[in-house]
Amino acid sequence: MLPTTFVAVVLAGWACFHLMHNFALTNSWFGPAFGQVIQRNNIFISPFKVSWFTQRWNRYFARIGRCWKLNSWFDAGVLMSMVAMVSSVALLCHNLFSSFRDLPFFTKRPSPETTQVLTVIVPGINLPISDIGYLVVAVMVSGILHEAGHAVAATREGVHVNGFGVFLFILYPGAYVDLNTDDISRASPQKQLRIYCAGVWHNFIICLLACAIILSLPYMLLPFYANYRNGVVVTYQNENSPLYGSKGLHLGDRIVKIGHCDVTSIPSWFQCINRTQNLPQSGSCIEEESIRNLNFFNGTLAKLHSLQENSAASPPLHDCCGENSPPTHLCYRYINGDQENFACLPGRDMMLRVDCHSNHDCNGIKAARDRRDLCVVPHLGDQVSRFIRIVVHRGPGRHHVLYIGQPNDLARFITVSEYVPRIRHLPLRLPAILLRFMQYLFSMSGALALINIVPCYALDGQWAFMAFLDYIYTPRGNTHRKEKICNVVLTSGTILIAANVLLGFIRMASR
Repeated sequence: MLPTTFVAVVLAGWACFHLMHNFALTNSWFGPAFGQVIQRNNIFISPFKVSWFTQRWNRYFARIGRCWKLNSWFDAGVLMSMVAMVSSVALLCHNLFSSFRDLPFFTKRPSPETTQVLTVIVPGINLPISDIGYLVVAVMVSGILHEAGHAVAATREGVHVNGFGVFLFILYPGAYVDLNTDDISRASPQKQLRIYCAGVWHNFIICLLACAIILSLPYMLLPFYANYRNGVVVTYQNENSPLYGSKGLHLGDRIVKIGHCDVTSIPSWFQCINRTQNLPQSGSCIEEESIRNLNFFNGTLAKLHSLQENSAASPPLHDCCGENSPPTHLCYRYINGDQENFACLPGRDMMLRVDCHSNHDCNGIKAARDRRDLCVVPHLGDQVSRFIRIVVHRGPGRHHVLYIGQPNDLARFITVSEYVPRIRHLPLRLPAILLRFMQYLFSMSGALALINIVPCYALDGQWAFMAFLDYIYTPRGNTHRKEKICNVVLTSGTILIAANVLLGFIRMASR
């Protein structure tokens, strides 16, 4: 789905939702009852936003807050948050420098392996549409546990919790907690620090738990899934995939080779795809007499047929098989002496021969002096397409799947996993779904913690930094100096975050 199409679908979805909402409220039959249900359950609807507020969770926060061990727990959160505040500012400065350096004004080609740690996420542009579900759930879990940390710390420190709420703004979910401002202002700086740092502290704990689950996932899945460390299993294939169909890849196929690159794990799967894309197309060694015998055009070398006029803007495409050639044949190019020739040869037979890139590669292998081999290379008409053989294990047999196209489309349309179900009815995609979700949970929770603790207006870092200054200047004296330091630091932190977001959008648009 194109980004513009995705935006149109989102806007159309919200438009339909608001139309249905207005229709339900203005309906003479059930409109009043519908309005009472929304009001009684504290559901608030505004343009592109739906929120829900409740006080029912307050008693659970109070029960957890009465645990005596939580004092040390939240003290550890304060210490971690203070370290994270300094680290996040340094990280954002580094991120800003990297974004500024990669702008098109300063470099013609931005580095593909960027040193950026934080980046702006826009669905459909730098986030696959298929991953939106992972993003939404991960952000929701991170946000709810973040705000729950504030609520538990507040009840622990004697601050009244007015209620807890969740919301959905366009596609991004979130949560919030309403605390009694009078109780907070009367609390000591130490108590305020525990409350303000609790959310960030819980996000760090979520990161640690997600990391532990990712590392222990192979052992957790061991009773249900096998990991043979030899190939990756196809768990999903988009219907637009060039290998979709009876002669292509099937769900459950175990891919062990792409060309001559061994696939043993998911990292090696992507490495083989990149290697195939970056290396030149390889050919096959074949005797000159065999070319004449296998050529589709009656044993004679096929002449070159130009399909369009030659121009500097678009190089000519060539076809040497013709419209009536068998689907098993492919146009090959080879050099015989100083002359460039083309022949229409069976692709599968060529794949079974010795690989080469030039005639020297073929003649260096043969011991016989009386026979001269030529290197025939598939002629695909562009520089990005490749003709490759994918070796898969399907059932008890070993199959060869031939593919013509861009190798990067394999990663684009096909989802793979390292796990094979031990029980037939177990879903193939379950390990990949769990791993993907934990990765998003780690990333989103970590990003929420690092951004929130920055001393910036309207973020947790603002209140944590102000409470820290109150703690340093206890009893509360030197008010003028404290306010001056606070304004300078908070303004600098706000500019730092705004600059990172702005340059992130510029950098993304320039690619």
